Amino acid sequence: MKKYKILLMLIAIGLGSVSCEDYTDGINVDPNNFTSAPGNLIVGQAELVVVVLSGSNSSRFAGMWVDQFTGSDRQYITVNNYGVTASDFDDVWDDVYADGAAQARIAKESGAESGDVLLEGVATVMEAILMGETAALFGDIPYRTAFDYTTNPDPTYDAQAQVLGDVQGLLSQALAKVGTDATVASVYGAPVFVANSATWAEVIHSLKARYFMITKEYASAHGEALQGISSADGDLLSSHSSASGARNLYYQFIIEQRGGYLTANGSNLTNLMTGVRARELDTPGDAARFDYYFETIGSDLELNTSAGGMFAIDASFPIVSWVETRLIEAEAAAQLGLDTEAQTPFNTVRAYLADKYDASFPGTTSTGTQLWMEIMEEKYISMPGSLQIYHDVRRTKNALGVPIKNAAASTIPQRFYYPQVEINANDNFPGLVDLFEPTPVNK
Repeated sequence: MKKYKILLMLIAIGLGSVSCEDYTDGINVDPNNFTSAPGNLIVGQAELVVVVLSGSNSSRFAGMWVDQFTGSDRQYITVNNYGVTASDFDDVWDDVYADGAAQARIAKESGAESGDVLLEGVATVMEAILMGETAALFGDIPYRTAFDYTTNPDPTYDAQAQVLGDVQGLLSQALAKVGTDATVASVYGAPVFVANSATWAEVIHSLKARYFMITKEYASAHGEALQGISSADGDLLSSHSSASGARNLYYQFIIEQRGGYLTANGSNLTNLMTGVRARELDTPGDAARFDYYFETIGSDLELNTSAGGMFAIDASFPIVSWVETRLIEAEAAAQLGLDTEAQTPFNTVRAYLADKYDASFPGTTSTGTQLWMEIMEEKYISMPGSLQIYHDVRRTKNALGVPIKNAAASTIPQRFYYPQVEINANDNFPGLVDLFEPTPVNK
């Protein structure tokens, strides 16, 4: 594994993320003196990596592979058709381990030493998100022997299910630390996350529901979702503005870095929203939602980066949301055969969408498999760019029928490749795994 760097500088430099002077003023960037930085500054670094993982390269790759987006120029045409190499995933691995989870560990230790249990709790949430998403994307990963290069220069790989179980343990620990009243606005959330009414406790329950869904523990997912984010005002959102370095990551990529690479031309998502492909549940309001997601520029259907669009310069991006939580509640209930308990949260989401877009999003009276399909399709459409859609499509063995873009493939890619830096540097690297080999929890 790549040697873990302890860097107290923002990875937003070059990658672009949020403007967080409160987290960076006075930080000593000399790695030999990293212990002099307060833990409340270090946790901001871990939070920035969560933002990057949720809305940057990993999100774009996954979005293309589940056909929400289209790679339309240069190397993105190749990625769109599943042509990736191990080195394409070097950055995400480095971000997660060296720049993210390692910093969360330091912040936790700082909190423990100073008696700041809230810092411990929030740092533990960041570690859980980073490890949960990495395990979901890659499969078996180093975790229990990671983060201490001096003792373990070649960390061993833990089973995917074990890591996801450890993530649940982390989230339970975090819940005990943050209590019921700590909000993102008041406790180690702003300025990286939007200072809203989100409570860390509800965010944690929603995250537990998410990772129970990934491991197909539907009863547990349902129970956690019921305790999760209870209001659309309680989402955990990345904070963006028009200031340089603080702009929405999709905006930065599309407008400032790689114009024309990523579009929505002919995507399955746009086909569902425009009637080219029939919806499981007729949704006239998709016309209004479509205009929020996309805009036509020249001959291309672009992601909407204009003012007020989903990917605008100052648009927040959801890390975990009320909509995700309610649709987890709905799907978990459907998986358990509880039709009424599935209909209620689904119809609640549809009513929310009708109000948000001032358009028609009819509720459902469906049951059984049809209801489950309606829930899955609504989640697919409601969460463009979310890694959770990539997890869902693989978990359900592509029940939604997402088109396969490469004629030589029989499925979408089932995982991210282990990165080249890991192949080169970790003597315990377990060997290459094919891109189309399902991760253990999806077999």
